[in-house]
Amino acid sequence: MKLADDITITLAGEEIILHPALRHAIRLERRPGSFAKLMAEIEDDTFATARELIADHHDHPALDFQVLDALPTLKEPLLRYVVALTGIDPDAGPSEGKAKAKAVPFAEHLTQLYRIGTGWLGWTPVDTLDAAPAETIEAHKGRVELLRMIFGSGEKTGPTTDDRPLNEKFRSIFASHGTTKEAA
Repeated sequence: MKLADDITITLAGEEIILHPALRHAIRLERRPGSFAKLMAEIEDDTFATARELIADHHDHPALDFQVLDALPTLKEPLLRYVVALTGIDPDAGPSEGKAKAKAVPFAEHLTQLYRIGTGWLGWTPVDTLDAAPAETIEAHKGRVELLRMIFGSGEKTGPTTDDRPLNEKFRSIFASHGTTKEAA
């Protein structure tokens, strides 16, 4: 997964950066219809939805007029922004590098990302909520890789039994203690 980039839009000649933070994802997921309705509203060029998404990142007294003027150019960047809020890599194939996993509702997915950030990664709640979902996912992968390097993966890589004949096993055990066999 590639990290989510900030999305830049232009309103009244001013560049506005939309950062896909977990806090925004959680708030928008709680809207009636969640992300599916949000995406449909963006596709329909709904002014109120575009304004709502931008208002989190740009506080301007003329925001309504700025959004209304720019509405025809906002669809593509706002769709990319919402996809980034989900933590889904739009360039990845359906099962690219992923094992079969149980489908979970977005609310649960976002809650898991919060738990990962504050629990596994040790980030503060503020840092976790300010991180993009893709950043949290990648940081978690890095932490898991680190733990596997330190403690092992738990996967058995070699034989678990000693297949040597019993007399050879005894010889190696006793030889390591300096014991020798005397002729009778």
